[in-house]
Amino acid sequence: MIDESQSPLAGSSLRIVSKVDLDDFLTREDAADVVRAASFEEIFFTVKQLGLGDSLDLLPFVTSRQIRGCIDLDCWRKDTFMPRPFMEWLAAFIQSGPEETVRALTSIDDAVVALFLKDLIEVYEVDRDDPPTGVRLIFTPDHRFGVEPMGEGEEAVIAMPVLDALFKYNPKLGSRVLSNVRYTTRMELEETAFDNKNRRLEAHGFVDYYEALSIYGGPEPGSAGLPAERGLDVEEIPGEETPGNLPAVFADTLSGADFLLDAIGRIDDPAESDRLAQELTALGNRILSANLVNLGEIEQIRPALEEMRDTLSIGMELMTGGHPERAPGVLRTSYIQTVFKVGFDRTARLRERAHALASLPQFLPAMLDSGDQGFLEGLRRFKPLFLESGRLRNFSSVAEIESAAARLAELEAMTRAMLGLFPILIDTFSRTFNTALLHLAIDGPFEPAPLDPRAVEVWMAAGMTLPTPEIPAAIAPFAERWVKEMRAELEPLRGKRLDPRFVGTVLLKL
Repeated sequence: MIDESQSPLAGSSLRIVSKVDLDDFLTREDAADVVRAASFEEIFFTVKQLGLGDSLDLLPFVTSRQIRGCIDLDCWRKDTFMPRPFMEWLAAFIQSGPEETVRALTSIDDAVVALFLKDLIEVYEVDRDDPPTGVRLIFTPDHRFGVEPMGEGEEAVIAMPVLDALFKYNPKLGSRVLSNVRYTTRMELEETAFDNKNRRLEAHGFVDYYEALSIYGGPEPGSAGLPAERGLDVEEIPGEETPGNLPAVFADTLSGADFLLDAIGRIDDPAESDRLAQELTALGNRILSANLVNLGEIEQIRPALEEMRDTLSIGMELMTGGHPERAPGVLRTSYIQTVFKVGFDRTARLRERAHALASLPQFLPAMLDSGDQGFLEGLRRFKPLFLESGRLRNFSSVAEIESAAARLAELEAMTRAMLGLFPILIDTFSRTFNTALLHLAIDGPFEPAPLDPRAVEVWMAAGMTLPTPEIPAAIAPFAERWVKEMRAELEPLRGKRLDPRFVGTVLLKL
């Protein structure tokens, strides 16, 4: 019996998705301990699911590292600082009082606080500067700096309680921040804050976009086992915790794959389970980075995590030979990132084959039927997709990959056969074949030259009898469908005049 509570996919204890859930959680005696033990990712995604407004009662329990991590995740878009979400986080803490405000400010990178204030205040050093006359300044407790409010709107309103909290509860930090505002350019502050943020987040899998893309590079040579890699210790960054339990949104999404859930759920060693949860969190963070996901929008996160889930499921199926009971052995010697790469590599092979087909001389994908065009287009994407019922989605199993490979092989064989049968093609394969077949039926050669509408009308009136030409076997199943579609279109038109503009299955002269 698999103990789901020990599974790496059990997820965070902070499974809170509504205000009612939060109220119930806060009645627990261990609520504070559970919050403090969580990683900042768990806190961040919990707050984002609840909304900051409904999370106010949770914020007094969060730690300095968690506050800093949430700011790191939410307040940057690529290398640009975003003051709006930063202001919203500060406003949430301000509502809890000045002590909570200064606790949050103490947790956040000094450069980020200075960056936020840079456009909202003018700072003068009293002994060195000559403040303009008639300006009402707010002085620091030591009278070293005078501050003139400059901004307008909500951000400027937030700036004042920020300064009040700093001056009253942590004047040393306030002096440091104001010194940065006074003597450091905005560009320098942003570069410093960005570098510091990257250094912290890299330990959790949030890496540079281009580095994150390496996850799609396929497995490293000889990566089936990696026992030596397993023995390496990851260098810790002072003051930063390693990723903790799998955030609830990660766990919920990953648990949507039955094979993956069964395989990973067989991990019964608590230490292995914790390690794997950390690896899954780091991998998910890396994939979110590679997909340039706005982490503040939960609904943007799910598609990237679904991609991770489906690719991991394929990789696990391949590395276990389809036997989920082998998963513990595989995961003892292979990083979960390796499992992902193995899965993606198998789908990427379809992309290479699809590109090879599209590159055949004299061939254009537009020559295929619309469904086959969509199928080929899905495979040619950087991350190949599976066409099902007219909709593209992630590959989720080895069986789907094998099915797509078989279909691709049939398309390639048919394409080569059609290019050999008709050296010059000016239209789709279906119209080319149907036109040549009607030529043969009307006592002409088997060629795709446009037909005289009147001759086709006579053939239709005579019973629409078709010959059975010798064609390559690779074309036969496609030809059967093409002819069936042609009959379905022309049958209702028997006894009527054909208008070439409205006939789609054969080529007619205008």
